[in-house]
Amino acid sequence: MAEKPAWLDEVIQIRRSIGDPVTGDFVFTDELPDTAPQNIAHTKGDGEYWFHDGVEWRKYSLRFGDAYIKLLAGKYGRLGASIKLIDNLIAQISPEDYVTSGNAGGQSMSFPSLQEVMNYYTTLRNILLEEEAAEKGLNSGLMLQTKKRPVGGVIEGYEDT
Repeated sequence: MAEKPAWLDEVIQIRRSIGDPVTGDFVFTDELPDTAPQNIAHTKGDGEYWFHDGVEWRKYSLRFGDAYIKLLAGKYGRLGASIKLIDNLIAQISPEDYVTSGNAGGQSMSFPSLQEVMNYYTTLRNILLEEEAAEKGLNSGLMLQTKKRPVGGVIEGYEDT
């Protein structure tokens, strides 16, 4: 059995954070089994992720490669890399890709609007930013009462009445 690459766990955590691919779980495997539950991404650690659709194995279409995610994780850490990737996803959103509804005979379909997609990624980015701030100790929730310091022996901004 092949050994799982050490960097793969971090890449998978980042993939979960950004939803690339959207899946329930990730599994490292040497060989793809004959069948598997749907909504599970299988990888051999080679940068390709596969899912079983009930009939056959299909490869996920990924937005970012493992090498790029690994590079960002090394430079910015897990949360920083996730935020950078979300920024890239937001930058790649094209208005031409979002038709909100369509009719075909007796069927009608609706799709997410551009604003809904922007809101999704912006909310996801804000969640990751809050998590990063809490991890770095920048968002502890601690409240302090502060006083203005005297400048030149005078407290500015206060008037005696």
